[in-house]
Amino acid sequence: MNVEMRYLHTFRVVCEAGSLRAAAGLLHRTEQAVSYQLRKLEEALGMPVLQRGGGRLVPNAAGERLLAFCQEMGRDWEKLHEEIRAASPVVPLRISTVSGFGRYQLLPLFRDGPLADIPIRMRYPTAEDVVRHVESGACDLGFVHRMDTHARLSHTPVDAEEIVLIASPHVASTLALDAPSLRNAGYVSYDESDYVFATWFTQVLGMNMTNLNTVAHFEELEEVLDWVAAGRGISIVPASCMAEHEARGEAVALRKPQARCRNTIYAVLNPHHHHAAIERTLQAVRERAQF
Repeated sequence: MNVEMRYLHTFRVVCEAGSLRAAAGLLHRTEQAVSYQLRKLEEALGMPVLQRGGGRLVPNAAGERLLAFCQEMGRDWEKLHEEIRAASPVVPLRISTVSGFGRYQLLPLFRDGPLADIPIRMRYPTAEDVVRHVESGACDLGFVHRMDTHARLSHTPVDAEEIVLIASPHVASTLALDAPSLRNAGYVSYDESDYVFATWFTQVLGMNMTNLNTVAHFEELEEVLDWVAAGRGISIVPASCMAEHEARGEAVALRKPQARCRNTIYAVLNPHHHHAAIERTLQAVRERAQF
């Protein structure tokens, strides 16, 4: 059984807040994102842990035991965190990055890769906010998927990701990679999708397509992938995001062999802000990508 820590944190917040809406506000996520994580937690456990009670979401018997575990773990973690901080007051590396690259390419380097010893604070805003965070000093390092001209910041290429059109196996079997078929399809969009969609259409079809039929819109890629896997629409995402869905046979990446879409990832740097771990992070990103 593999349960992600963030799902346990979401479960605890929902129990303490009493509703998806209240929890979403505390977690700064959409209600759909919170609901998705709860569903994934229950799938991993193989049992429900929440029930409705008097209009509130409350833990059932199994959920009560899980909540006690989460609360105890939280107290242990806070104690450990304070002890570590007192022994070695290391300043965390503050990173702002677009979601697809950050969650699926960058985070593993810090979780269980060559940067696992570096404490971090990572956030996943839009590309525009990444630039603002680095410019203001709210973050030490940023990653975006497009080059912007900025007088006070530098944009350094460090990686390149493949962007793919994805669909459920059933939808993929009926979909042709040509303008007429794709113009009539239903799309699941997300906060960065305008740029990503335009890049794919331009590189693969040689033209951009606007006024697409959007059947759903989400902030996070997790919900996009979930809807595509359910056959509720198609989308265009970084290939690394859908590897697990593809491995489980829930989604298919549709590619034209001679027209694959590649997009450069840029590190956003402010020359007036310094952190000892920045250069090491950039080097690890380049080595992983062989860039």
